[in-house]
Amino acid sequence: MPAIAPANRIHPLCYEHHSEMTPRKFPASEGMSYACQELDCFVSYSGSDGYFLNTQDPFVIKGCPIPPHQYCAHDRYPMYLLEVQLEHPNFRLWRCPHCNMSRLGGQLT
Repeated sequence: MPAIAPANRIHPLCYEHHSEMTPRKFPASEGMSYACQELDCFVSYSGSDGYFLNTQDPFVIKGCPIPPHQYCAHDRYPMYLLEVQLEHPNFRLWRCPHCNMSRLGGQLT
């Protein structure tokens, strides 16, 4: 019998690679965090901190783009990237992990 994922499980995408991130436990963050699966990618996400770079190396941090910070207008939680569309490069669908509110192109849905 297949396992059923918890209803509150989120599926953030890496903002660099647009691939689904995997759950990981980082000592510095509270609760569950997610990490990109690509080699040499330091992009991570947590529901309390939003996107962050999981490294202390100043050269890596300086060379990486600044993580996006989208916040839910309803409860101010950091949103995660839920969907991109390769045929529409400017398309970004963000979701709040707390209330499931979505933001598309700056509008709440």
